[in-house]
Amino acid sequence: MCILFVYTDPAPKPGGYRIVIASNRDETYSRPAAAAHTCEKTNVIGGRDMEVGRENGMWLGISPKRTEHCRFRFGALLNVTGEEKKSGVKGRGFIVTDFLKGSDMAEQYVDCLEKSEEVLNSFNFVAVELSDGHVKTYHTSNAPPGCKVFEGKQVMGFGNSTCESPLQKVQAGKERFLEIINRNNSKERKDELYKELLDLLRWRKKHLPDDELSRRAPGIVDKLCQVYVEFISAGYGTRTHSIILVDYDWNCDFIEDSMKEPIDPNNPCWGNVRISPRL
Repeated sequence: MCILFVYTDPAPKPGGYRIVIASNRDETYSRPAAAAHTCEKTNVIGGRDMEVGRENGMWLGISPKRTEHCRFRFGALLNVTGEEKKSGVKGRGFIVTDFLKGSDMAEQYVDCLEKSEEVLNSFNFVAVELSDGHVKTYHTSNAPPGCKVFEGKQVMGFGNSTCESPLQKVQAGKERFLEIINRNNSKERKDELYKELLDLLRWRKKHLPDDELSRRAPGIVDKLCQVYVEFISAGYGTRTHSIILVDYDWNCDFIEDSMKEPIDPNNPCWGNVRISPRL
């Protein structure tokens, strides 16, 4: 499970935000990962998977590298709950990594991804490209195969199901996310914006009933129906919060709050990383 909220505005008012992103990574507590950092070779920013055989895959990240097409790129990977898990296949973390370090436009990249015959476990991939006066968000999946494109000013929520059948926590979180944006869409209120987004990502309310989640995860719905997942008996839950801001003046903040390893889910120790690249 993971959850992602994205706000885009290609033409904000002075002092407002071009992009606001808030996301949770839900994963087994024992899976090793590196905290968010900037890759010296590619300038790609984000945390990295360090599981053997999956090293340097990414669940979420940004590229501040300018191209002729854009000034900022974002990528995130979400699992699709309830789909068949294939053994012995390639990890999916390369999808984010390759997009952010590459030079292909998102449209080209997702087209190649859709046409690829490589066998992968189910995924939802979200890509954002931002330039002066333009922004596009792509949602690409292999379960079922397809791509949706969102242009211009948008408020979006993505989770572990299809766009057509969002989970209840995604719908409720999206509404709360929009309320937070409306209250704090000014760089003078950046501290309040960050705090309220973090509170959203730590929301433990059970969003039930949820027919779609019940269909995808029968028997454990009550463990997965919160924005902040805490399934301690299964050694699984929310372990990383990511907040990304790009304002009118192209100031960027990548903020990660993540449980320090080794993780004790009953008494976690949280670390904070803040990276502010030049765009």
